[in-house]
Amino acid sequence: MAPLVKETAPSSDATSAGSRAASSGAASGGKATGGANWRPDIQGMRALAVGLVVLAHVHLAGFEGGFVGVDVFFVISGFLITQLLLREVDKTGTVSISQFYVRRARRILPAATFVTVCILIYAALALPTARLGQNTQDSVWSAFFLSNWGFAASDTDYFSTNAPSFFQHFWSLAVEEQFYLLWPLLVLALVPRIRKRTFALVAGGLLVVSLGWSIFYTAHDAAPAYFNTPARAYELMVGAILACVIAGPLRSRWRHLAGFAGIALIMYAALTFNEATPFPGSLALIPVVGTALLLAAGPDTFTGRVLSWRPLRYIGDISFSLYLWHWPVALGVQQVMPHTAPFLQQAGLTIGISVALAALTFHFVERPFQRKQVPVFSVDKRTLWLWPISVVAILAVAFAASTWGVHRQAVEQQQAAEYFDEHGYQDLKPTEDPDAVQEDLSKAVDVAEDGAPIPPDYNGESLREDKWTDLVSSDCYAGDGEQDADVCFFGDTDADATIALVGDSHAAMWAPALDLVGKQHGFRLAVFVKLACGAYDVVQDGENHSAEDCDAFRDFTHDEVTELDPDAVILGARGMLNMTDRDGETVDEQWRAGVSDTVDFYQGVSSRVVALGDVPARPDATPQDCVEEPGATQEGCVVTGESIEKHSNDITHHEVATAGAIYLDTEPFVCVEDECPLFAGDVPLYVDDSHLNRLWVEHVAPALGKALDAELPGG
Repeated sequence: MAPLVKETAPSSDATSAGSRAASSGAASGGKATGGANWRPDIQGMRALAVGLVVLAHVHLAGFEGGFVGVDVFFVISGFLITQLLLREVDKTGTVSISQFYVRRARRILPAATFVTVCILIYAALALPTARLGQNTQDSVWSAFFLSNWGFAASDTDYFSTNAPSFFQHFWSLAVEEQFYLLWPLLVLALVPRIRKRTFALVAGGLLVVSLGWSIFYTAHDAAPAYFNTPARAYELMVGAILACVIAGPLRSRWRHLAGFAGIALIMYAALTFNEATPFPGSLALIPVVGTALLLAAGPDTFTGRVLSWRPLRYIGDISFSLYLWHWPVALGVQQVMPHTAPFLQQAGLTIGISVALAALTFHFVERPFQRKQVPVFSVDKRTLWLWPISVVAILAVAFAASTWGVHRQAVEQQQAAEYFDEHGYQDLKPTEDPDAVQEDLSKAVDVAEDGAPIPPDYNGESLREDKWTDLVSSDCYAGDGEQDADVCFFGDTDADATIALVGDSHAAMWAPALDLVGKQHGFRLAVFVKLACGAYDVVQDGENHSAEDCDAFRDFTHDEVTELDPDAVILGARGMLNMTDRDGETVDEQWRAGVSDTVDFYQGVSSRVVALGDVPARPDATPQDCVEEPGATQEGCVVTGESIEKHSNDITHHEVATAGAIYLDTEPFVCVEDECPLFAGDVPLYVDDSHLNRLWVEHVAPALGKALDAELPGG
């Protein structure tokens, strides 16, 4: 959820109530109504920042770049914290490190600890065992404010939608806390001895080093760079420098322009950036400079007055809690709602629940601690114990959640073993009869609907073990960034007759079956496969899978297959993967033309061309989530055959038939009457949300061979 936000942890002070007077030293998230230094527009800036992050995480079209809200928070944090520290030096000649940490503890720890514990309780009750383990580990990183380093070390991709952590958004809070740990010490060491503008030069030097590192690291390894503290430090330094060099808002003739320019830069980034944008690097300067301009413009401008609007100020007040809640709520809503649910329903539910929880947390957790209304922690010295208490509490709950998850899984596996000892498994026998395969599937659905548990030998990881790659080694297919591969042969490798299998992993997953069919029918199977690059001539441009690499591999395949002169060509692809409307053509139009052109080309190479239909995907019941869901049974793993694949299959079928080639519907090998079980007996049908399990593919090999019989050499 991708990750989601570029998480904007409305930082302690950055999420405080506006730049309040340094004399109070408060980084309150509540209403600040007094003090000449109060900046109501900063509360509105916080509302803007957290709003952009939330919109990005609910996947509102056009706001894919809303993750830049985090960068807005970083600049605000650098500005407010430095301003606070400099004013304290002006007033007292020094910085009270203990008082600084007391304020930070009251501001951050109560809400962060409360939300962390709530997430862990939810994870223990509702998450699959593997994800529960991942999240308990991530909660420990978060407790020590080191989660950004934990995600970087595990090579987490912030933008990946593959089971993201419920604590992923804590990375930005960790960056800010690391800043809060070191920055006051540097201010204490230097500011009493040098002028503020000289200190600004020191911050400027740190900015240059950090920016250079950010540009270099982002270009060479963007995933960990996203979480890297040194690569983000320059954003905080921009705010710090601003606090050093300006005594107040800009002069009237410039501040209005600065305000408009600042909003324009932030919104430009939010509306044009996406997961493909190399970030942070130099591009983060756009929202960073925009935020600095807004801070410099001040509240007495048109933009400042808009940002000072009371409803926006309230969202700014609760922005820290809203940031903490929105991401786990978004993931929870995605977990319980089908992917086909209307967008407004999902987004509205996510935003509504997040705002409600944030408001409650703000009023009943944040404010009582900030206002010293919690008796035990009303004394500053006791407040310093908040962090160790928070760490112990999180570790204890994480340990309890993890222990509960292991115990729950052991109990469920024991119960499953007892069930199958009593009832046995469905008897499966390989058969050429397609009706018999349908009968097997119908029986599997009946068993599932009778409440059969998950076979005890399977969990999320073991389901991934039996794949087509067990047969087709990595040298025999093109991976990410590759444009060719070795031409490998399977089946009866001594046979004269040859069949070419062309496509992506959705074609390759049938290779184990075709290998067995080839040995039976006497043909060799040549495999031409590239991941995420289907057989059909369309533009497929996805993360780690460039359209240029795909086009180059297709050219390579065309040349190799032409030279091979096969007796038949079998085409396969995941329907419409990584495709978007382009050059005035819809995805449907591109797919139609791509299928037609590809079939026409291979008909010029071989007299027999077969196009395999795609199998239904399982976006709402992936095998991993399904088998590890607390209390899971096979019934919850039965999905409908109605899916996006049906739409692409219909187009493929029409174009293939029009060209006079053969279209083979593969859905009857995995579904019966639009119901698709995950298990038949003790054999899983899928390894993930869209790829078939090698064991099942081999089981239906005789029926597949029978279906292809007329198109096979000698048929």
